[in-house]
Amino acid sequence: MTNQPTPDDAAERPAPAMLDLDSLEREGAAEPFTFQLAGKRFLMSDPRDVDWQDLLVSLSSPQVFFRLVLPPEDHQSFFGSRLPGWKMQTLMTRYQQHYGIPDAGEAVGSAR
Repeated sequence: MTNQPTPDDAAERPAPAMLDLDSLEREGAAEPFTFQLAGKRFLMSDPRDVDWQDLLVSLSSPQVFFRLVLPPEDHQSFFGSRLPGWKMQTLMTRYQQHYGIPDAGEAVGSAR
């Protein structure tokens, strides 16, 4: 007599996952992006390492975004510093270039 699975056995076992996110490891992580402001060196982490739900919320709030990518101990110094808009634009352009992140007009599937 063979140990053939019965139809009930197959129904109890879930099908194997096509993608196991629990065991997925990131390859080729980039060095942190650093910049200087008001004499202090800041480090911004890769936005691709931020939880996707938090990242979506940050799309409507640059302050939330910076709280996610700067270490908590740097928040007071960063937010307490004055920064003209053109310098912020340069910071964000270089940050995106560093991590290879396209701007909104270059994103895949964008209507450009």
